Amino acid sequence: MTHGDTIRLTAPAKVNLSLNITGRRDDGYHLLDSIVVFTAFGDQIDLSPASGDSVRVSGPFAASLTAAGDNICLRALSAFREAGGEAGPLAIHIDKQIPVGAGLGGGSSNAAAMLRHLNGASAHPLSEEQLAAVALSLGADVPVCLASTAQRMQGIGEILTPLEPPPRGHLVLARPDAMLATGEVFRLWQQAVPAGAASDSGSRPDRIIAAGNDLEAAATTLVPAIGTVLVSLRDCEGIIAAQMSGSGTACFGLFEDAGVAATAAQRLADSGLWAVATGF
Repeated sequence: MTHGDTIRLTAPAKVNLSLNITGRRDDGYHLLDSIVVFTAFGDQIDLSPASGDSVRVSGPFAASLTAAGDNICLRALSAFREAGGEAGPLAIHIDKQIPVGAGLGGGSSNAAAMLRHLNGASAHPLSEEQLAAVALSLGADVPVCLASTAQRMQGIGEILTPLEPPPRGHLVLARPDAMLATGEVFRLWQQAVPAGAASDSGSRPDRIIAAGNDLEAAATTLVPAIGTVLVSLRDCEGIIAAQMSGSGTACFGLFEDAGVAATAAQRLADSGLWAVATGF
């Protein structure tokens, strides 16, 4: 979307409907098998021509972000240029609606939205392979966020298979007032698990969710309130399934329809939780 000289980008929240750990590389990175979808809910990013690069953050989760100099949107801009992409100086304004440290891929989705726009606007765009390499250099979730469509994500996040037909449904996203670093959750996760069943789940969201999230127990040990949120979701009328997304702390509930999801989200918000209803 364009407003005068300002370009508005949408950075949707990422939800891991399932997340299974299938191994570990010699360098310590864990191998995953995860079904990822993207919601209608997300952040907004405004880009305007400027005399120098800058970033400004507003919205309910602005205070949770790290110092502006380490903002992932600025890093995405620098990495794009370093890879040979052309981009003039930009003033970046992020309306931060996605909770930080919640397993909803907010930062990764912000970086991916930047890369998609920069490459699409460039007179000399990077190749798909170059852009994918830039995305992975910024974080394991950035490649799937760059795709921004329902995907089976494997390896350390770089192996993507589009889901056809894509799963569709209605969610309530909810979280306790806590953040988690992905590294903390993986460090606590100790037990070996078999390869997940994500590839056999088809496109039915309830079957995909049944493959589980192998990080949920570790994350709940670190933040017990995750378990409380899951109980609250499962107590809602019309709930089909509930689970944690990514490495937490956010959870999601799958609901029958948009109206039922909206009612559940309002109930949870009235109880003091952050909660939004959305579709994917």
